Amino acid sequence: MSSTLLVFSTSKTRTRDLLRGRLRDLIAELGPGRRLPGERELSVDWGVARMTLRAAVDELVGEGLLERRRGSGTYVVFSPVLHVIGLTSFTHDMRARGIEPSSRVLEFRTITADDALASQLRVPVGSPVFRLLRLRLGNSEAMAIESVHLPVAYAPHLTRSDLDGSLYEALASRHDLVASAASMRIEPVLPAPASAELLGIGPDQACLRVSMIDRDLSGRIVMLATCVYRGDKYQLRAEVGGGAGVVEGGAGS
Repeated sequence: MSSTLLVFSTSKTRTRDLLRGRLRDLIAELGPGRRLPGERELSVDWGVARMTLRAAVDELVGEGLLERRRGSGTYVVFSPVLHVIGLTSFTHDMRARGIEPSSRVLEFRTITADDALASQLRVPVGSPVFRLLRLRLGNSEAMAIESVHLPVAYAPHLTRSDLDGSLYEALASRHDLVASAASMRIEPVLPAPASAELLGIGPDQACLRVSMIDRDLSGRIVMLATCVYRGDKYQLRAEVGGGAGVVEGGAGS
């Protein structure tokens, strides 16, 4: 009797191991944010008991590879995007990891620079400035909220369609404006209620706020940007060498 139980247990363990392997292959094929086929469908396609499949899925949920969403299904979890600090765009970061980037433009208008904004951008008070607000998405899931201020005089023909992808690329290719360096400040924050709603997170979910001042080759300040990233979806890494100093770079846009 003990021998029979051992054989049964070994067979069941092997089946579950095989199922985990197939599920991992499926996860890699689908990519982050995608929904798995239903358990009933998979159990029929793979010729296994639904309870056995569910147990294998539960193990991968426990490992953080999958997540169950009540009333919706089981989804592949986003691994936090690792951004190595440098002057690269959100669009580039996403595509480098096989994630499809997109943007939802929340605001695109021209404002008048007050004393504080004019001082930051080093333009005369009253100068027209573009104010841009975008929700950045990866595989259709909200990842960050980006706010940008850019003097109209530096890209007078900027249009809403320029905001669909990388702003850096659009400014360089269509408006001959190249941001070549930036200073950055990174700090942990809790999202404002409106930001939490846009990002689809709770008010206690930690975020990363990255504030940047972008400059062109002449050292002229061309853009101010503030990005609020979901802390569970984004990580930043800096590689520093030499003596003590300030890490400079850029992220977003």
